[in-house]
Amino acid sequence: MSVRRAETEEAKLRALWANEVLDPAPEAECDEIVRLAASICGTQVGFLTLLDERRQWFRVSDGFKIESTPREIAFCAYAIRQTELFVVKDSFSDARFSTNPLVSGEPPIRFYAGMPIYTPEGHAVGTLSVIDTQPRVLTPDQANTLQVLGRQAGARLELRMHRKALEDALKEKEKAAAGLKASEELFRSFMNASPFLSYIKDAAGRLLFYNKSFAKRFGVGEYTWLGRTDERLWSPNLSRSARAHDLEVMTGGQMVETEEHIRGADGVNSTWRSFKFPCHDSAGNILLAGVAVDVTEEVARKAELGRYHHELEEANEQLRKLAVTDVLTGLKNRRAFEERLVMEFSMARRRKRELAVLLMDVDNFKQINDRFGHAAGDDVLRKLGTLLRTTVRLPDLPARYGGEEFIVLLPESGEEGALGLARRIMERVAAEQWNNERMTVSIGMAAMNESLVNGLQLVALADEALYAAKRAGKNRVMLHGGQVET
Repeated sequence: MSVRRAETEEAKLRALWANEVLDPAPEAECDEIVRLAASICGTQVGFLTLLDERRQWFRVSDGFKIESTPREIAFCAYAIRQTELFVVKDSFSDARFSTNPLVSGEPPIRFYAGMPIYTPEGHAVGTLSVIDTQPRVLTPDQANTLQVLGRQAGARLELRMHRKALEDALKEKEKAAAGLKASEELFRSFMNASPFLSYIKDAAGRLLFYNKSFAKRFGVGEYTWLGRTDERLWSPNLSRSARAHDLEVMTGGQMVETEEHIRGADGVNSTWRSFKFPCHDSAGNILLAGVAVDVTEEVARKAELGRYHHELEEANEQLRKLAVTDVLTGLKNRRAFEERLVMEFSMARRRKRELAVLLMDVDNFKQINDRFGHAAGDDVLRKLGTLLRTTVRLPDLPARYGGEEFIVLLPESGEEGALGLARRIMERVAAEQWNNERMTVSIGMAAMNESLVNGLQLVALADEALYAAKRAGKNRVMLHGGQVET
């Protein structure tokens, strides 16, 4: 096949996805994935696009109000030519996009990352993408997660196609059913041409009709099983179960959908989605009709999607932990501390409760790094993190505030309680077996008062006390206001 002919066929396939198979737009299928992609990558906008020969169609969008663009200016037209993630870190410095209307317009697209979405046949038909008006660089975890989400989006759209194909086929079958009474030959011709396994039974459970797909599946002739009941075809347990279900459907008067595991003539087990429904012959006798579709591959894909979902949940949990944890010490980081500070300060003011802060700095930390190396400095910080975690009360929040500074938030604790904890910390630092030389710390303490309007002011008071402790000779605790505890 020529390259041009292959491109034309792929363009037609993309048009089918964009304009026919997925109409109406699949917001319910992929909007969660789009929002999650933008959130994890930290970008302003996420979207899902499909491309035909001439245009790019935005089928799902989070924060991007546009329906389509010409294909020639679409970033996604580059992305679908790749096999993996396509990233433009800064479009202003990229010769392919610097003059693009989407870059020179307002607001400009400065950053783009897109993961191709593929059909089951391996044709790229669109992308899951994120964009921003500022240059960006994705972390390896963000890039990997965007690729996983792109594959999940493709799998969801593929399942949507299969469902729609099944729905369309069933609708066509319902339309044709009205003409079956007029011609048994037309009925048989239609059913035999159908890709579905189909059959009809009478009230006694005897097979009145089955199509070629049914015969092929079980390795029998077109008429061999006519007139036979389940008892003559299956094992006792299976036949009793099938008969009970058939009677339940006929009594209920409605279509029932089930999944069945069937062993074929080749001995291979497969999964079928079965639709059973009651109907009547020309004399008014109740019959049972059924069609079944082989969904073995769909079930396998669902299982794979489940694995993808589990991996994604694990990745998200890890990201949540990293967002609020200092990797070196294992304590909460500054962001987590300040979020908790806002809540505790508000509660203390509203309920007239005490609140205190200890701000601690390692004395002469730069000399440790200079004399023994950064690994030695890191070891000091890790030990202090462990020391704080095992010294504070359960409601207290110790955190690494930055560099060699640590901070402790003490809910419902005033000056006396905060000083008591500061003394215990100083005692444990003095008693600790340090690897290179004896370590000391300086601590500044501040407690809640009515003049404060926010928690950061409380931290600022503790910071002033800390610097006072440094000026007073280090290795001591200083209360805001001048009192020294050595």
